[in-house]
Amino acid sequence: MVKGFLLAIQFFTVLPIRREIEMNNRSVSWMIGLLPLVGAIIGSITLSIIFAADAFSVSPLITAFLIWLTVIVLTGGLHLDGWADVSDAYFSYKDTNKKHDILKDPRVGAFGVLSLIVLLASKFILLLDLSMQGAAGWTWLIWVPVLSRLMIAFLLVKAPLARQDGMAYYLKRYLTERVLLKAGTVSLVAVIPLVISPELWPLLILLLAGTIVFTIISVIFFKKAFGGISGDSLGASVEGGELWSLILVWCYLSIVMG
Repeated sequence: MVKGFLLAIQFFTVLPIRREIEMNNRSVSWMIGLLPLVGAIIGSITLSIIFAADAFSVSPLITAFLIWLTVIVLTGGLHLDGWADVSDAYFSYKDTNKKHDILKDPRVGAFGVLSLIVLLASKFILLLDLSMQGAAGWTWLIWVPVLSRLMIAFLLVKAPLARQDGMAYYLKRYLTERVLLKAGTVSLVAVIPLVISPELWPLLILLLAGTIVFTIISVIFFKKAFGGISGDSLGASVEGGELWSLILVWCYLSIVMG
């Protein structure tokens, strides 16, 4: 469990873990299963920065910028790369083999740049508007990275692979579903104490339902567009899932709560 947790931090954040850890069926399964806990750490660090900004009476604009920037820095832009590559490949309108070649290309094309601008601008605008509203204490913010990373485990288990190489193939061949289920359970139990206040439980239920729907749509999309998932697909799903969750939060707090 400890090795899997350290691997998850090493692979999916920029937090310094200077230790060589063996990757095997158990450690990789724990790594993927504990990703929601890594998401909770990212959310908690972001939340602490928000509280600090509030203590110094920082403006809503700067608060939104700090949230936006912190998540990018903590993940090292890892998932943004996947979002850009998937966008380049999908909007090329080539056949599946050509799309896979584009995914492997380290260069970013015009569609990748445009999609990154749209993604980052959308996140910032939503965060800015939520910041101006006060956003119900921001405690819900922890669940956005938690749920988006829970999708990675589901996609690796349920979605077919696009090709027999790459990061998704490497991770999937090590996964043991029994250990993964155990790790996921431990992860979610550890995150439960971070549950938002009771008055926002309907929002949490909405986010859970929204994540399930988004994950199902992602599986269908990647199967149809690429023949399955790849490492870039996992990164794109995290970014898309976070944007979707922010949209749901905005709709709930702006429209439902009014």
